[in-house]
Amino acid sequence: MATLNRIAAYAAICTAVVASVPLVAQDTLPSREAEKDLAEYADCVVGRKAYRKSVAAFLRVVPNSGPFFPASMKAADMTCLNDAAVRRRASKLEMRLQPSTFRGALYPALYRRDFGKIGPPADLTSAAPIDVTTEFDGDVMTLSEEYGSGRAFGDCVARKAPQDSHLMLTSRPWSASEEAAIEKLKPALASCLFADQTARFNREALRAYLGEATYKLALAAAGRTAKEAR
Repeated sequence: MATLNRIAAYAAICTAVVASVPLVAQDTLPSREAEKDLAEYADCVVGRKAYRKSVAAFLRVVPNSGPFFPASMKAADMTCLNDAAVRRRASKLEMRLQPSTFRGALYPALYRRDFGKIGPPADLTSAAPIDVTTEFDGDVMTLSEEYGSGRAFGDCVARKAPQDSHLMLTSRPWSASEEAAIEKLKPALASCLFADQTARFNREALRAYLGEATYKLALAAAGRTAKEAR
């Protein structure tokens, strides 16, 4: 109940303003390259029709629950992973492909697949409030506080700045386009934090928060469900 209350509180009180939003203080060049590869890998996976049901099933599993890892393995396309490793001439992408990291990369990829060219629906900002009880097959009471706050934060930012969120999600990680998107997003990022809240997150986390929220809001605004989007 605490996590659900936290999600509701973040979604309702997202107009508080803080002085600044610290972003990406310690990212290194190797991690940047891995993030680029991971985005390409996720794009490959969601583009494979044979894996759409497995991806959808994985995304409905409560993060870090018992079925989470097995579901992630069913959704992971080894052909796409091997192709990405070959491009990198290394196996570092495999080392980074933890279930939570994989999940975080899938939502931006799904958004690019379904809304990358057409952009967010016009009424994205008026979509219904978050209801995580409909988003998972499992005990939502076990969702972590971290997930709850991140989910609500991403939802708030996506509603306040749908076009800038679109720009970030459709930009290649660490590109000039993503840099421009983050600059445009900073007012929304700041206004979606409580006045006494401090937050430090890197771009990978921001993409994950924003990708899940924007994709789900876009589906809702378009009158579709994740099941229909397979």
